[in-house]
Amino acid sequence: MTVVLITDEQVQKAEQMAAQQEEVRDQAAKALEREPLSELKAMKHTEETRRAAQLRASARELRQAYEKQVEEERRRADRPVLEKAAAGEIRAAGADIAARWKAVVAAVEAAQAGLVALLDAGVAYNDAIEGHAETLAAAGLDFGGGASGGERSVIGTARLKVKGQEFTPLSLVETLSWVQHRVALARLSGEHPLALSRSWQADCFEREHSELAAVPSPPAKKFPAPLRMRMPQA
Repeated sequence: MTVVLITDEQVQKAEQMAAQQEEVRDQAAKALEREPLSELKAMKHTEETRRAAQLRASARELRQAYEKQVEEERRRADRPVLEKAAAGEIRAAGADIAARWKAVVAAVEAAQAGLVALLDAGVAYNDAIEGHAETLAAAGLDFGGGASGGERSVIGTARLKVKGQEFTPLSLVETLSWVQHRVALARLSGEHPLALSRSWQADCFEREHSELAAVPSPPAKKFPAPLRMRMPQA
């Protein structure tokens, strides 16, 4: 992208044009004073006033842009000196960020391994429910006829009952979402979107899966209390 630089000559020319137009405006005002009832002179004064305002506004904007450009050029010229003075801080920042990014990569690897284990265990659990449900159903033990049995619903969901205890497949999507929400509540600020989202879904999941809910949550991280505005006293 080509950057168009503003020159001091352009700024001076714009301000000169604005000043000239303001003189024309003032002459039109004097002519109107001599003939205050003249519609022609009133229209001319209005038009010259409008043009003067436009030119002055354009010159002002051009001056501001030019001054900003000059400041940016001065800042770029000073940048090598500033960077040299802050060489120690720059090295420290680079080393610190590199180490912290390495920790992020290691944490991703560990989290990925944990999620693989969770999904594999969940899939194996669901497969076992389907297998045992089909085995008991094939043995003539339906789900509703006694303490043990199995069936598959019209939508294909397996249900298993063993000595009065019922088992249904685990939703892997809901499980992952619940784990994410639980970790976010413990390790992120209460204002973070991950901590705020899906709270009611998490409550429903824990009511349905009490044994998972009984697993201790991650250690909670402490955050400063949010600032509260005090109402002025009367």
